[in-house]
Amino acid sequence: MKFSRRTEWPETGNALTRLLGEKLGRGEPVIDLTETNPTRCGFDFLDPEILGPLGRPENLRYEPDPHGLAEARLAVSGYYRSKGIAVAPEQVFLTAGTSEAYSFILRLLCDAGEGVLAPTPGYPLLDYLAAWSDVELLKYPLRREESWRMEMGELDRLFAKRPKGVLLVNPNNPTGNFLREEEIARVSRLCLDHGAAMVSDEVFIDFKWRGARTAERSLAGHDAALTFTLNGISKMLGLPQMKLSWIVVSGPPAVRASAIRRLEVIADTFLSVSTPSQRAFPEWMARREAARREILERVEQNLGTLRRAASAGGAFKILPAEGGWHAVIRMTSAPDDEKFALRLLRERHVFIHPGYFYDIEEPGTAVLSFLTKPAVFEEGLVSLSVAALSGL
Repeated sequence: MKFSRRTEWPETGNALTRLLGEKLGRGEPVIDLTETNPTRCGFDFLDPEILGPLGRPENLRYEPDPHGLAEARLAVSGYYRSKGIAVAPEQVFLTAGTSEAYSFILRLLCDAGEGVLAPTPGYPLLDYLAAWSDVELLKYPLRREESWRMEMGELDRLFAKRPKGVLLVNPNNPTGNFLREEEIARVSRLCLDHGAAMVSDEVFIDFKWRGARTAERSLAGHDAALTFTLNGISKMLGLPQMKLSWIVVSGPPAVRASAIRRLEVIADTFLSVSTPSQRAFPEWMARREAARREILERVEQNLGTLRRAASAGGAFKILPAEGGWHAVIRMTSAPDDEKFALRLLRERHVFIHPGYFYDIEEPGTAVLSFLTKPAVFEEGLVSLSVAALSGL
């Protein structure tokens, strides 16, 4: 049987994930410094009361709407109103996760073989989503100076390839840089001039670190060019299992209206968001600040531990970031990040993501998650620091 070329990805996994699977299969303890699933991180805000709204009798009634239930979209509008942004419920589409939102938008914008721009370093899931939609992913580089910033000259050059959109991850994952005003203005102008759209993934936008200098700015309500803003409760409320995200459509009125009409057909084809999650969403949103505060406290605590470890032994440097759930570090005496990660796991039972997973070009880099329980995070850092100093 011959399957489609879009599914021709490696089936065996890479050496690091194979080794992890072998160790876990043997029951060996592993310190995981990559954990980003909030439901496995011991947060207090994840209590059984969250399940209460799911048992209401009205959840037995099915009222399909391609945009999603009105009460849930009103809650989305309220979220943006708290940020000083006017978003009408008619601009909102609910989806079962941001991956589905990306899929809808890529299918809306692109015919097979056409391309969109995406940041590098960046999250590898975008490569799979583009391939699944038969879309070419053209990478625009982020360069590290005092922080990670778009390389504007390269962005201009890539627009000669006539991309249908620009993916903006704000803040970027894993580099943690927020979009600057001049970057937004430049991309808006390029998109308007070339008939392309902006796609702003803002799942980490509420997790700005203390002391960050760049203001976080949502592109919901951005009307300078056709803009799709993505967010959801996976990160915002730490509820990835409830599968509820959204798209906000903004832009010049005529093109925005056309995009909404077309998205209505796409969304109506799937109607994938569950009724119980939609009806529970307004009540869950009342918990947003408690969830954000506890997650940020965990991030700041582990960031403090990381900074102390970096300054104490000189085993690694922390690359600049301003928000999100991740840290990118660079080992001072481990030039090959994959070999280092493999030996760290094999010999010291600590699991990290090498930088090349995210297309980070600097050698000897690793990506860590700040959601890891603090005691586990500190224990893993001790082993990582010793290993980096000794060169394993």
